[in-house]
Amino acid sequence: MHLDLTEPKVSSWINSLTQAHCTINAITPLSVQTKQNGELLFAYLNADVTAPEGYKLLPIIFLRGDAVVVVPEITNSDTGEKKFLMVEQRRIASGELHLEFPAGMLDRDINNPAKVVLKELYEETGLQIAEAELHLLHDRALFSSPGASDEKIWFFGARVALSDSEFRTLHGRITGAHDENEHIRTVLACKNDFLERNESAQAMLAYQLFQK
Repeated sequence: MHLDLTEPKVSSWINSLTQAHCTINAITPLSVQTKQNGELLFAYLNADVTAPEGYKLLPIIFLRGDAVVVVPEITNSDTGEKKFLMVEQRRIASGELHLEFPAGMLDRDINNPAKVVLKELYEETGLQIAEAELHLLHDRALFSSPGASDEKIWFFGARVALSDSEFRTLHGRITGAHDENEHIRTVLACKNDFLERNESAQAMLAYQLFQK
């Protein structure tokens, strides 16, 4: 099984270890999942790594690279109504429908999270905005589970005003890359809708950072 060490998410993870003064003794891929174009999607690795203090780190890591989440608050400029633009999709972890904020993986665009946010927001909801309308909600990416994965998440927010007709067309759109098993429906959700239905720590953190 081959793992391309030059893939951006792989080299970024290796660099983070070396910058922390850890010693990489061996990397053994246990499973490698690629996209249709050959790019690395996920890798499940056994990594023999020695800490600068001299002991070995826990060896198993799920390598997936960085990700982005955006909290879009949409204002109906005719009525003053405010809703969050969210996406609803069924997830493999539970099989249930989950209400989430638009999100996506950086893949090879590891140095341009804002670009990925704009792309994911458009692909998942059909909403197209300028980069100037994005606001970083935290000054750095945050690890989602550093004991098991390299994934760090960049959190963004956006406040967008639309006419009544544009506002209402955002609800109930069917989107997603069906060839990648994405089946998404857009939802305009109020605060209470989100709080009652949310089951994601990632979405809750995004919401809290946006409110802050």
